Amino acid sequence: MKTRVIIDTDPGQDDALAILLALSADAVLDVAGVTTVAGNVEVAQTSVNALRICQLAARGEIPVYCGCAQPILRPLHTAEFICGPDGLAGMDLAPPRQAAQAEHAVSFLIRELRDSDVNLTICALGPLTNIALALLQAPDVKAKIDRLVIMGGARDLGNITAAAEFNFFVDPHAAAVVFNAGLPITLCPLNVTYQAVATLARLKDFDPRGAVGGPIVSMLMRERPGGAALGGDAGHPMHDPCVIAWLLWPELFEGRDCHVVIETAEGPTVGRSTIDWWARSGLPTNAHVIGTLDADAMFARIAQSVGLLDAAPFRQAKALS
Repeated sequence: MKTRVIIDTDPGQDDALAILLALSADAVLDVAGVTTVAGNVEVAQTSVNALRICQLAARGEIPVYCGCAQPILRPLHTAEFICGPDGLAGMDLAPPRQAAQAEHAVSFLIRELRDSDVNLTICALGPLTNIALALLQAPDVKAKIDRLVIMGGARDLGNITAAAEFNFFVDPHAAAVVFNAGLPITLCPLNVTYQAVATLARLKDFDPRGAVGGPIVSMLMRERPGGAALGGDAGHPMHDPCVIAWLLWPELFEGRDCHVVIETAEGPTVGRSTIDWWARSGLPTNAHVIGTLDADAMFARIAQSVGLLDAAPFRQAKALS
């Protein structure tokens, strides 16, 4: 049986590859919808970007819901300095032919969870604002969430400040709500996602001539000052695809159950995720935290999967469906 998922996202280049991977794996994943949040760029642009990505994949039937325009309690911080003015620098995607749904993303999350006849997995690729507000407004929906798979946090060092990873820094209060909700969580923090760097060797299996492969290669070959300095390799770190890859190929990942707490007090450590990797606190675990992955195998499998989106039979079938 397929895993029914909702993708909550702030595209963002690595979000784009994550969404394309999920849409290419429709034999395994049933994407109920894409919800957008402010993060890498403002929410109006993340919504346009989600529509553009679904259109690129010939999956225009996937509904996109525009969500929260700002964090719960803090001013919005965005990351155009990394992902470009429109969030998808290097992809050169066409404007979307369709519009986002009228319903707000938080309302959709609540309705879809309540109405679904199966429990859903939520793939969280951006700040957790939409998800936290859904949990606060409708605590009953927790019973319909099979698992949250989250890209966020850092076991060691941050990437937006010395202490904090970007998604949790943007909305630490939302992250705190989510980690205190008592839900099954798998967390992909920076210490693992910086192993997933799109080096030249790992890009060799992507088709630069394909309708989908071409924009991916163009995006990942784009020069960026500093490259993947924190990861130690030249290339773009693909943080968010780790979320979808873990769902598809969990055997490529290793981790352990930990207690995770989020710093919400303003100051130099706001947004920090304290991950009790060695179980020193004695507190109950609240997340399965990924520590290592086989990045070479992951990129090879991603290239094979998203390559299906360029296959004529796939695109024709989706055009007729």
